Amino acid sequence: MKRALKAAARLLLGPYRFNRIYRSASTEIEPDRPHGVGLRRLEDVPPPSMASAELRDRFGFGGHDADGYGLYVDGCLAAACWFWGRERFNDPLLWSLGGDEAALVDVITAPIYRGRGLAPVLIRYASAEMRRAGRNSLYAWIWHTHHASYHAFEKAGWQQVAWVLEIHPFGMRRAIRLSWHPVRWRARRNAFGRSAECRRG
Repeated sequence: MKRALKAAARLLLGPYRFNRIYRSASTEIEPDRPHGVGLRRLEDVPPPSMASAELRDRFGFGGHDADGYGLYVDGCLAAACWFWGRERFNDPLLWSLGGDEAALVDVITAPIYRGRGLAPVLIRYASAEMRRAGRNSLYAWIWHTHHASYHAFEKAGWQQVAWVLEIHPFGMRRAIRLSWHPVRWRARRNAFGRSAECRRG
């Protein structure tokens, strides 16, 4: 039954995105560090000691206009996250960043370290470091069913500021975007409206 409903939804709505939009709270509070945990900025080259090959693959998010941060457990990279500025995140149809803004585009914890509450520690630390570097507004969008992800952001002090649904009903090339805002925040020049494409879910 569930499979049939999903198939019907795909037929009716076409390719779609349904995301929660989060914004970081204005804070530079250092997180409490569990015993044996280290936090620091990542270079573009993967470190020699990593907990999983998945983390190595994520270094593709590094490079120009990218900032990466890692959480180490006993010297081994256990989690990583990456921010992009507006030069790297060049997709105004999806989201338009200002010069002092950045988007958190990836966060991952190695499988053997999941369930220990490490992701919120890393997100809070990285957010504070980005603010110290002059990035006054930080954003992330999370697929609506990724419960572990949005719980991690909320524990790190981020707040959900919007829902965004994009659909391509009946094969339309141009997406229809609907948004609603559970929390009010300052008006920004980035208005949600209709867009031609969405990049990824």
